[in-house]
Amino acid sequence: MKTILVGDIHLKARIMLPLVDQVVHEQGAQQIILMGDYLDDYGCTEDARLYLDELNFLIDWKIKMEASNIKIIFLLGNHDAPYLTGELRGYSLKSDFNMLTGNQDISDVISDKLLKLGVQVAFQLDDFLVSHAGYCRGIKQRKWHLRPITMSDKDLRWVSELDNHIGSRGGFGYNGSPIWADFGDLVRNPSLDVTNQIVGHTPQRTIIFDEEKDVHYQLVDIDTFTLRFEEETNQYKYMGDGSLLLYSNGELESIATNWMNKDNLKVLMDQRHP
Repeated sequence: MKTILVGDIHLKARIMLPLVDQVVHEQGAQQIILMGDYLDDYGCTEDARLYLDELNFLIDWKIKMEASNIKIIFLLGNHDAPYLTGELRGYSLKSDFNMLTGNQDISDVISDKLLKLGVQVAFQLDDFLVSHAGYCRGIKQRKWHLRPITMSDKDLRWVSELDNHIGSRGGFGYNGSPIWADFGDLVRNPSLDVTNQIVGHTPQRTIIFDEEKDVHYQLVDIDTFTLRFEEETNQYKYMGDGSLLLYSNGELESIATNWMNKDNLKVLMDQRHP
């Protein structure tokens, strides 16, 4: 099955997904995997309307694509997990949803929408295990990682454990969980159980294909839609080139998009300077 894999979104779905739609049409893809981190970005955490609009767009987009018989997989990122557990971070949304009726908690509103997306920790794509950040040595894949998360006490406890197992980026654990592991952790401490992985989470300028033929191990990082804020100019710049990953019959290919253009950057800057 031809599959398009999309890097971390961070409140840019309305710009990114039309680019994805174009590639899906051109390639005749039947499946799309989104790598997580739909929420949070620098300069956005006071704008509840932006969060709500982005999530609603994602839900509507999922419905539209599934109506066209295209399967959509939403993976869970470290920026999404706090809204499920209610354990919000310093980088989480700080503004209330004043546009909504009733006294609704931030995490309740967002968790409901994440559940509609059907977020899950990992997806098995033939020989590749796909997750937001990847599985390091000593981090075991669990059965529940491969199904949509629920709001059951057990699922929320498990998600909280993943979100607090940060690894080299700080916090508990030598190696990070599959929503927190840095790409460097995967390279230095590769899993002995999972030989081929596709991840996001660690920003790259273009898709990284890291292969170790001696041990038949392949790592692919597709986090290519990151913006960089330059404090000296008070401007946002493109860090990644917006490449998408095409998987077909066991082969991987980087697909270019029209991500890096002035019009997209202006829209994104306006969103981040309300």
